[in-house]
Amino acid sequence: MQDPDLIIVGAGTAGLVLANRLIHETNARVLLFEVGPQYPKWALDAPLAGLRLRKAWSWTTSTVPQKELGGRTIPIPMGRLAGGTSAVNAMIAAIGPSTDFDAWAKAGCTGWEWEELRPYWEKATLSKTQRIMPVNPPTFVSDFSHAFLEGCQQEGCQKVESLTGSQSETCGLFDLFQENGKRISTAHALKRLQLSNRFQIRTGVEVLRIPLEGEKAVGVEVGGSRSKNIIRSRHGVVISAGAFFSPQILQRSGIGPASLLSSARLKVHVDLPGVGLNLQDHFGTPVVIQSTTLSPGRKSQWISAALRYLFFGNGVMASNCCEAGCFLSGQRNSPDLEILTLFQTNRHPHAVELASILMHPKSKGTVTIDPCNPSGPPIIDPQYLTASGDADQILEGVERIRSIVNQPALRRFGLTTEILPGSMKGRDFLRLHASTYHHPVGTCRMGSDDLAVVDPGLKVRGVSNLWLVDNSIIPAIPAAHTAATAIVIAEKAADLLKKDLSEV
Repeated sequence: MQDPDLIIVGAGTAGLVLANRLIHETNARVLLFEVGPQYPKWALDAPLAGLRLRKAWSWTTSTVPQKELGGRTIPIPMGRLAGGTSAVNAMIAAIGPSTDFDAWAKAGCTGWEWEELRPYWEKATLSKTQRIMPVNPPTFVSDFSHAFLEGCQQEGCQKVESLTGSQSETCGLFDLFQENGKRISTAHALKRLQLSNRFQIRTGVEVLRIPLEGEKAVGVEVGGSRSKNIIRSRHGVVISAGAFFSPQILQRSGIGPASLLSSARLKVHVDLPGVGLNLQDHFGTPVVIQSTTLSPGRKSQWISAALRYLFFGNGVMASNCCEAGCFLSGQRNSPDLEILTLFQTNRHPHAVELASILMHPKSKGTVTIDPCNPSGPPIIDPQYLTASGDADQILEGVERIRSIVNQPALRRFGLTTEILPGSMKGRDFLRLHASTYHHPVGTCRMGSDDLAVVDPGLKVRGVSNLWLVDNSIIPAIPAAHTAATAIVIAEKAADLLKKDLSEV
């Protein structure tokens, strides 16, 4: 494609939603770059099988050693393919409480309160004519999920028809980005997109930086160590590379903290000290309990389960493995904790796994280029559990799990010995076993203060013709599964960009 109107960097969860809306609702010519490959339907469409195979299509990103975790490095694999993390995640469509988005608006992000965002969520997921990511109840529900929900009710939680995170002390089954037993990722929008002669996607291409002329973004530089090429765009560039790689691209482009860029011997085009700050993630710990009830996904059932899925599109292969959960109130009297269930775990051959996950962590970290190797992987330091109270809240969730597990419903199900934490003391257990639950956000924060990277129109401050559209713009992490958040951000961004593209 020669002289596209707009270049989008990243064909992930947000990037493909944005491209879809711009192609079908404007006259713009859009060129989309993705460093990973096309979406492999044969491997990832079947949910449970896809979850087992997803490592082949994920980044091998890890944190630096975490001081509160005994120096452990924590792998945070995100999707590296068309569809991004929506192609490899657990497909959970939980958007979170309205109060979390209202807090964005109160903090200076005008137009981002829930009543403004609700129509975008409904358009993306519910509208029969316009939806990109259909949301449906789970196709398969394990016996453990049913027993867990009964136990939650016995412990005092209210059961809801679909669990969205909108209310605390509620339990239920998650609605999923799934249709007819198959995963739905944003990559499924590509088939319709590629019918347009105003759209082109180029996979397997790395965008190195955004070239600037003065303070104007003019395109992208692509390539590797041997050859590089600048692709120009008429109207501008949207970076949609996620919480790790969006700040990295900005910093490589000379947009970021002046001291960091100078130490990396990069020209400082725009001194934006907030680029790479404010990294937040949902962090928690597993609780593993021995079970006398065999897992429906055990290896001895794989052949029959695969045949059932192949012929009927249902059965355990249609499961995302974490079908049920509950949201619990904590220090803020809002959904501060999530209990997530897995009917199957690799930690023990005869066990189930639950997780206590902190929804509103106070700990915040950073993502930066390596000053000694700016073209290499980013340095990711979430600083997990460094803020006072985070560890205590996760351990409160562990106690709530124990309370739920001790209810009659789960005793009847056949849960016996607690394997993890077992006899380990709380802080020692977290040091050895706490981990990410794969929702990094916030590293190019939206706002109106000096540390904000983008304004509420998602324009990068100090640069013209450059926007950010992904979870890196989130100011404060919501009690949501953040694929849903990325979709809403992209839908809102499409309307914002349509105004800028109205003259194209």
